[in-house]
Amino acid sequence: MGCAQSTPEQAASNRLNDELKKEKKADLAVKKLLFLGSGGSGKSTLFKQLRSLYGNQNGYGNKDRLQFKDHIYAQIVEQMRLCLECIEILKEENEEYKDVELSDGGKQAADMLQSAGTLQVTEQIADAIETLWKESAVKTIYDLRATMKIDDSSAYFWDEVKRISGNDYVPDDKDIILVRYRTTGVIEQKFEIKKNLFHVFDVGGQKSERKKWIHCFEMVTAVIFVASLSCYDEVMFEDEEKNSMVDSIELFEQICNNEWFSDTAMILFLNKKDLYADKLQSVPITVCPAFNGDFIGDAQDYDETTEYIKDVFESRNQAPGSKQVFTHLTCAVDKNQVEKVFNDVQTVIINTSLASGGLIA
Repeated sequence: MGCAQSTPEQAASNRLNDELKKEKKADLAVKKLLFLGSGGSGKSTLFKQLRSLYGNQNGYGNKDRLQFKDHIYAQIVEQMRLCLECIEILKEENEEYKDVELSDGGKQAADMLQSAGTLQVTEQIADAIETLWKESAVKTIYDLRATMKIDDSSAYFWDEVKRISGNDYVPDDKDIILVRYRTTGVIEQKFEIKKNLFHVFDVGGQKSERKKWIHCFEMVTAVIFVASLSCYDEVMFEDEEKNSMVDSIELFEQICNNEWFSDTAMILFLNKKDLYADKLQSVPITVCPAFNGDFIGDAQDYDETTEYIKDVFESRNQAPGSKQVFTHLTCAVDKNQVEKVFNDVQTVIINTSLASGGLIA
């Protein structure tokens, strides 16, 4: 008796099943990484570094680079305008700074900048920015940037304003990494690193953006939570009454213990270690409400304080017996360091993926 022949419908069904199995296998081979953290922690900078290191076309082609020009122009102009506003606020609210004043030349440059009808950095705007950046009043505001909402990297762009104003300007890697703009929604990209496929998601860190995170939580291999070390004396962008480090610790506790991530690798990046080291020389960590109670030691010693901060975050893990937090001190603007750290965390990510597939215990 001969074998029963399959009908065309059965053959089509078998092909579809085979394709679905292949797709499922391919999906399981991709490691899904989720960058989470408070606004201003450096998540998006790390995401940009990964693209620069591992993206197609060695990161950014000319067309991609030109898309950053408007962000760079906006940071240069808007941040300097904010400085000018802060001068007046500071004089009104703080007797110590009542004599902070622009020079006559500075006032002329300020008038020119404030009346400009565009954010594009023309030669005239570049001249005005260059003049204002030399003003002691502007330097004072920049020194107080932790409470004035001035971005650290604005100094770099003000120093580079003449180059950036050129007609043939194309943002280089450093410009792209340092430009600061607020991430809204979800940005995602796939990378192949040492023959491993990663699907990386970067989401906005502001409170208004956090409600969108839940859509990314399913089937995550690893969460990389990014916290800024240098924010311990800063206030939140959305809430001037709340310390940024306090918000970051509270958010980490919520994420680390979220039921969605019970079997997910939890990687903590304590970021901006370079800015932290500089700030620590003049501002002890005990100015932060989260650190001024039980810290014992030298509040301006880098090793002592970073170990303490690491312990504060890791202590928020409510299941230390079954869930480990893998912590790294990072500097997102340092390409070589990001590459080294990411190579280290790959082992954690891959082992977690094998464990979830039942391939290792």
